[in-house]
Amino acid sequence: MGFRDMDLNDDVRASLRKDRVLSAFRLDVEVRNGIVYLKGKISAQMKEHAIAVARAVNSVAVVVDQMTIQ
Repeated sequence: MGFRDMDLNDDVRASLRKDRVLSAFRLDVEVRNGIVYLKGKISAQMKEHAIAVARAVNSVAVVVDQMTIQ
């Protein structure tokens, strides 16, 4: 993971933690070359919201959904 990816990882994690609803879920974030991979268990209702929050972070190229519905 490059320096830029590490910063992006921190920014996405912070955005997910700041969200009142998403902070209740344990989501893993991995970033490679500006591509964000979201992993973990989440409710069906919140899955799209988590993707939208990650996409809203500056410099995110793509969000890859690897989350599972709990």
